Amino acid sequence: MKNILSLLALLVLLVVPVQAAASSYYLTFEGTVGSISDGGGLAGAAGISIGDTLRYVVEIDTDRTGFYTKSNGKDKTVRGSYYTSLYSGALNGMTTGSYNYLNPYYNGFYSQTGNDQSALSFNNWSGSVQNLAVGSSINSLYESAFNENWGYTKINLNSVTVTNISNVAPTPLPGAAFLMLGGLGVVGFVKRRFF
Repeated sequence: MKNILSLLALLVLLVVPVQAAASSYYLTFEGTVGSISDGGGLAGAAGISIGDTLRYVVEIDTDRTGFYTKSNGKDKTVRGSYYTSLYSGALNGMTTGSYNYLNPYYNGFYSQTGNDQSALSFNNWSGSVQNLAVGSSINSLYESAFNENWGYTKINLNSVTVTNISNVAPTPLPGAAFLMLGGLGVVGFVKRRFF
């Protein structure tokens, strides 16, 4: 009994500080494609068309200051903003700059963020980012990217809502399925039996 209590106390000491220090969280947005400008052919390559439902996951870290990268390669902080990063998008192209901020503005906010494949802009003028909850609406959201020949693709979404808020990054389904099947021995069996 004493060993179990000691182990439980150690577990609490190790887990609680990590949870208290966690400042980033992940917002999942979902919306319907309202318009596409596909000069780069990236939307067509991804099989995206008007009326499709797309999902985006954005990391927001309230303990870090947001920034953008200037044309000379130096980072410029955006005073009063939070750091953001596009965790998952729909376009697979490239971007010309790095924008990683969410800026509170009066009773709302606006954000420019992205990753190596695309940039995402979204805003909300009817509520702060702290007041977002599952089911909240976002006024505007669009994703953009360039192809290797600098052709530009932009996707505008309508009826954008927050579908999930989590302090843990979502696991892509194929990765989760592979881990589960590997743990069950199915992947190992298939490899030994058929390859």
